[in-house]
Amino acid sequence: MHSLKGYTARKCNVVLCRPGGFWQHESFDHIIRDELEFARVINYVLNNPVKEGMVNRWPDWKWNYCRPSLVQSGLVKG
Repeated sequence: MHSLKGYTARKCNVVLCRPGGFWQHESFDHIIRDELEFARVINYVLNNPVKEGMVNRWPDWKWNYCRPSLVQSGLVKG
């Protein structure tokens, strides 16, 4: 995981034209137990660029992807 995080951090910082740390120091795993938790986690991940002020809406972030059926089902808020 260390080499993957180091490699991707360097590439991401080049794309974003910024220096410094990119990933949190500790990785985090979580068991998704139901559909509500699944939706919460997806929305959390998709909205990270919004939270950081990089875009106004998650669909505007060039590197985000969400299966259209999840948006249509209402699990993901667009």
